[in-house]
Amino acid sequence: MIKLRKGVSASSPIGGIAKSVWSTLLPFVSHALKIRDVILEVNGVESLNICMKILERFESSCLAAIGRQISNVVDFPESQIQHRTVVRSGVDRELDQLKHDHDGLESMLSVVCREIAKRVPVIFQPVLNVVYFPQIGFLISVQREPGTEGVPFLDINDEPWERIFATDQMEYYKSSEMREMDERFGDLWTSICEKEIEIIHSLAQDILEHEPLLTTVSDICGELDSLLALAQGARQYKLTRPQITTDNIIQIKAGRHILQELTVPSYVANDTNIAGGNSKRKFENGIEDMEESLGNRPHPIFSYASRAHDSSPQFDASSAPSMLILTGPNYSGKSVYLKQIALIVYMAHIGSFVPAEWANIGLTDKLLTRVSTRESVSRIQSAFMIDLQQVSLALSLCTRRSLLVIDEFGKGTEGNDGAGLLCGVLEYLNGLGKESPKVVAATHFHGKSCR
Repeated sequence: MIKLRKGVSASSPIGGIAKSVWSTLLPFVSHALKIRDVILEVNGVESLNICMKILERFESSCLAAIGRQISNVVDFPESQIQHRTVVRSGVDRELDQLKHDHDGLESMLSVVCREIAKRVPVIFQPVLNVVYFPQIGFLISVQREPGTEGVPFLDINDEPWERIFATDQMEYYKSSEMREMDERFGDLWTSICEKEIEIIHSLAQDILEHEPLLTTVSDICGELDSLLALAQGARQYKLTRPQITTDNIIQIKAGRHILQELTVPSYVANDTNIAGGNSKRKFENGIEDMEESLGNRPHPIFSYASRAHDSSPQFDASSAPSMLILTGPNYSGKSVYLKQIALIVYMAHIGSFVPAEWANIGLTDKLLTRVSTRESVSRIQSAFMIDLQQVSLALSLCTRRSLLVIDEFGKGTEGNDGAGLLCGVLEYLNGLGKESPKVVAATHFHGKSCR
């Protein structure tokens, strides 16, 4: 749609709208109609919101008309050959006549060449030809003899030929006969291209009238594609439906890192049980208002929450800590465990199944991380300063509904100093009481340095 609105394309050799626009639009409307037909054959689509969107907003008659309009105007096989948008024959009578004249140029040039050859010296007859160049017109070409500077001569009527240009092997001339052909036939190629651009722009204006429909269909197809991808991933990687709750908790049974487990022969699943500050309270400024505005309408978050309370709890939230601290050697899985928790929380919030045997995820407003340090010569900060800025931002943005993931903070400085900084951050977070966020941290510092 953006390319249609612009009306020009840098990739097109003669300007105008690129052929790729039409070769994309036509299959798009065709596949959209096929998707609608498939949905119509599915039983129970009334219960699926995405299916009802397709049936209600995919206007089949309009999409079919768009497809017919494009296929009736654009000649796709010829466009592929000529690397531009070519109009079908039968669309415009004037254009068809121009193409007919252009296609007959080769035979006409042969006839003219034979007539001119009769009026030139015999030695030039075998090396003489008549050619046509777009933008330049018709020319007489004569093969140059090696080592000569050109062979201008007069024909039988003593009419001089005008030398236009020359190459290493050929020289090109204009005669009065060539000028007459220029006036009669003009620049056929340019005329054809200009006429086709005019027709294609008219087609583009017609298609742009349906832009709201096409963009809506595209958005719905994107939503359907995302849902199908999530469903296929859930089946392929044995994911489980999470339970969303308004309680400020994260409870995961046998959680896995969905990417890491694909790179190792075996993966050890791990549990998680964290409860943020005032875990039983709802959002102060959001959930109650959302519930009131929704009224009796179904909403995925609250329907998940009701199912969560109906199921038997897997963990005791009342005894759950708000902070988990991991320590151990390199390659022991600390970072993977941290990322695993964050990924499961994120996947649950976007409506995906999660890599766990069971998961009860409380509503989370932010995922704040201090995991990786991106260094660059273009940045004036040191690696340690970058880490400090990340933690400072996390501390200023976090609420009791946030999840903080801190991995190896303080490693960029001397051991005792780094351990002191880490302990100070953790002590600050732990001292927030009812407003403390959910925190998962990993460090190399242990023993006396963390006391």
